[in-house]
Amino acid sequence: MYTMENHNSVLGIREYALSKGATALAVDIEEDKGLEKKHGSPSSDLFKISRHSNQRRGGDVLSQNCQNGSLSAVSENNWNLFAFPSECNFSGQKFNLNLVKLIKEGNLVGLPSQQQQGQWMVLIDAAKGCATEPPNLDVYPADFVVCSFYKIFGYPTGLGALIVKNEAASLLNKTYFSGGTVAASIADIDFVQKRKSIEQVLEDGTISFLSIASLQHGFKIIEMLTTSAIALHTSSLATYVRKKMLYMKHRNKKNVCIIYGQEASKVADLKTSPTITFNLKREDGTWFGYREVEKLASLSGIHLRTGCFCNPGACAKYLGLSHSDLVSNFEAGHVCWDDNDVIKGKPTGAVRISFGYISTYQDAEEFLKFLQSSFVSKPIASSNGHTLSMNTLNLVDNQSQQVVPDVRLKSIIIYPVKSCQGFSVQSWPLAAGGLKYDREWLLQGSGGEILTQKKVPELASIRTLINLELGKLFVESPKRKDKLQISLLENLTHLTAEVDVYGQRYEVESYDENVNTWFSEAIGRHCTFMRCSSSKKSLCTSTGQNGRLCRDTRSKLSFVNEGQLLLISEESVSDLNSRLSSSNGNGKQHVLVDAMRFRPNIVISGSTPYREDNWKRLHIGDAYFTSMGGCNRCQMINLHQNAGQVIKSKEPLATLASYRREKGKILFGVLLNYEDGSSGEETVAERWLQVGQEVHTSTE
Repeated sequence: MYTMENHNSVLGIREYALSKGATALAVDIEEDKGLEKKHGSPSSDLFKISRHSNQRRGGDVLSQNCQNGSLSAVSENNWNLFAFPSECNFSGQKFNLNLVKLIKEGNLVGLPSQQQQGQWMVLIDAAKGCATEPPNLDVYPADFVVCSFYKIFGYPTGLGALIVKNEAASLLNKTYFSGGTVAASIADIDFVQKRKSIEQVLEDGTISFLSIASLQHGFKIIEMLTTSAIALHTSSLATYVRKKMLYMKHRNKKNVCIIYGQEASKVADLKTSPTITFNLKREDGTWFGYREVEKLASLSGIHLRTGCFCNPGACAKYLGLSHSDLVSNFEAGHVCWDDNDVIKGKPTGAVRISFGYISTYQDAEEFLKFLQSSFVSKPIASSNGHTLSMNTLNLVDNQSQQVVPDVRLKSIIIYPVKSCQGFSVQSWPLAAGGLKYDREWLLQGSGGEILTQKKVPELASIRTLINLELGKLFVESPKRKDKLQISLLENLTHLTAEVDVYGQRYEVESYDENVNTWFSEAIGRHCTFMRCSSSKKSLCTSTGQNGRLCRDTRSKLSFVNEGQLLLISEESVSDLNSRLSSSNGNGKQHVLVDAMRFRPNIVISGSTPYREDNWKRLHIGDAYFTSMGGCNRCQMINLHQNAGQVIKSKEPLATLASYRREKGKILFGVLLNYEDGSSGEETVAERWLQVGQEVHTSTE
């Protein structure tokens, strides 16, 4: 039996129990705080237990003479295990440790009646609670306690302790053995003698002795500060921040923060958790996705956790997710650690901040300032007295579009190989998929993954060039002395296959091993070079917001993520640089960017900043393009080359997030699709783009 609010590590124990024929049962336990203060001593009347359905696998009840489990030493009794956390790692709720005695003595009303005749053992998951309130085992004699040194000291990761009562240790029978766990064994006959002490029996080979040696330094800090002082310090910070968060209001007086699991009105004491779990709402009542919060926090130098924190029971309970919600979310593609943070208007996880002994009041204030500046709508008074929102992305209004400046095509850039360097040209032909040969090739990793600069920064050093007259793609790398030449017109006879690129299926053709070896040496890992032969994306004809066609309006594509071409305005880049300059005035390193930082296909000049946001159609020469809306930017634009090294910073994404954020997206530049004018079968004359051509735009 286990509480719904339990970490996946406890649910993992259930897998062993069910596979051996045991019954598993989840329960909700509610404590009456008023009765506790009235009576003073622990009583079963303090707790209300709500049982969920029994879980069983197979038809056989667990055998009493099981030889490969903990029952071989006991033939007359049933042994039961109750597991609960001292502190929930999702909500911060602290469970009453008097449950230990009440469970072991069988005095808790609501225990499964068919199991009350057996003996109960208790497991406390104190991995979270040990940091501020380690259980006193003299008072609460649990059979098993688990703690995490990482959560106590912050180092080392992956190291904890299982504390086992001596009487309970004799019931543990581990089958596996390795170095350090065996006293003697013979290789060619069935003979093995294990060591006797429980700490040696439970070892899985060589222990992390170097990490264990570092624990003494952590214990010295705890002894110096004392656990009670740490608990009071962290609970004070959490109480202060929790109250401030609940006071945050949008301009329409709606709450910004929804906090899960703890009362905010209480005065800080040792029972207050140092963690705060929450979600954020917009002023219209919709949710900010937790991935958006995480992304912006990272840019602000704030470390927090998002998702369900490996606690599915508490997550579902506090977010109000039913079994059908969870199943439908999974069927919709949502799995742990993905980016599906809001599905059908409901959050699939939350945001959690945690305070430790090293946290300060300044840390708390910085976090509150981050929330205030990033998520709270703030009204400002305009010159005509009307109130405007500072949190709405300012698009150019249609009225100002009537005065169209002289907008010209400034640059054309082609990126033949996805995530590698591109090259600039004065003129270039268009094809059904956009600019001819643009992102027509990519590199696939040995595990089938698509390689990009996010995973493989070395791709940024690979230079490409296409010579249309020679009909060849030239590729260079600083790690290869020879230049790779690939024919554009050659009919490939090598393996043809299908690959999935961000949810879209492509038919691809691969090259011989010499080409793959060249690229593998250039990036320092095994990879396969592939060329797109066709796309199997279906045509979408629906319209989205602002009357724009949806992003799937593509009958033929290369290896692009969304739109066929990316347009960047020089004036928008200049405005961004002016903001970067003003934000760098406090002794920070001066950061300026050019249009190439955003990997555009076409760069325009002569417009005004962000006028491109409202364009729905473009006419360049005799070619027409449809705007698919703004381009959602990611950490890729924070990477840049310097003396052959890939440098990563927080800019320009952090500055863009301060004024170009809309519904969870940080927008800069617009995506275009080329209207080739073909109806499927007919051949259309090839059109070209030329630097210097006038750009005609329409907002209709």
